[in-house]
Amino acid sequence: MTTPSSVPSPTPAAARSVLDGDPRILIPLPEAAERLGISRWQAYKLARSGRLPTTRLGARDLHVPAAVLRRIEQQGLPPTEPEDGEVA
Repeated sequence: MTTPSSVPSPTPAAARSVLDGDPRILIPLPEAAERLGISRWQAYKLARSGRLPTTRLGARDLHVPAAVLRRIEQQGLPPTEPEDGEVA
């Protein structure tokens, strides 16, 4: 029989981490923004532009796929593509 003090309890932040075995496949956009170190406003702007892939659950809630979030955390956001007539 194990005693409660011998069993480590995960901290809430560690339990919610995508890279620490979090079983979720979709991460709410505000949480993804926090993990990426950007503001919620910037995350919504990136989602609107298509640079941050999202999926909508329900009428309003945007979520980032966990696999995409992992890739962005490791490699960064994809570069912006120049619009017609712009020089890169």
